[in-house]
Amino acid sequence: MIGSDALLRHLQKLGKEEEPLLGGRQYTHSQVKLAERIVLDLQHDLERATRRPKLSRRRAFIVILEELYYDIPEYPRELTLESVHRRASLRFEYMNRNVKVFRTPTEVHPNDPCTYYEDNAHGKARYRVALEHLVDGFDRYFQEPNAEASLRVIYRDIRLC
Repeated sequence: MIGSDALLRHLQKLGKEEEPLLGGRQYTHSQVKLAERIVLDLQHDLERATRRPKLSRRRAFIVILEELYYDIPEYPRELTLESVHRRASLRFEYMNRNVKVFRTPTEVHPNDPCTYYEDNAHGKARYRVALEHLVDGFDRYFQEPNAEASLRVIYRDIRLC
């Protein structure tokens, strides 16, 4: 299989010829230029698709927790942040390198945030901002479509309580 760079170089050579011939067929210069643009666009799309989205560690953990447990009222006892971290590291690039004070999944993404943040307005505000970012860019970060409705409900609730 020919690589996109080699194909692009070949198309550029064809564009410089008087009568571009490929596989016994003659092409116009506009057809060759169109093929060059298509290859460049595909190359750009592939590069963008292979890049992992950048998220804060907390937001990446929220995405993983929401996708796995959106329909479960409590996290399993054996769930650790280490396992969430491993999954999130495969899908996201962290914007911040240091590990925050989060020790459990509930501290990152509580099942009942209104009750959890009842006496902690500052923590609730930071959590609300993290959710807002995820709700606004849902298509970019989530792979599980059912998690969207759940996250939107949580975000609506945390704004009202």
